[in-house]
Amino acid sequence: MDEACRRPEIAYPARVPMKIIGRQEELRPDMVMELIVAHLGPQPEGDERHSANCKGAFISYTFWVTLPHDQAETPLREAIQKLPGVVMQL
Repeated sequence: MDEACRRPEIAYPARVPMKIIGRQEELRPDMVMELIVAHLGPQPEGDERHSANCKGAFISYTFWVTLPHDQAETPLREAIQKLPGVVMQL
């Protein structure tokens, strides 16, 4: 196996960005934040804010979240994917 292709080691808790892209008329940031808090608990001060970028009918929200362990991200992303208007996550 090529050493250059190895996945980097991640130390937890880990603060990471999550970008959620969706249809502007359906996706609301408060719905995303509710799921973040429900899955990860209260986030550090300042991380409850998000940035937004709008292009045509679509909007993207970027949230910074703190993942407590390596099993925390997948259930959160699965729940976010079920929100109305979600098209993609990065």
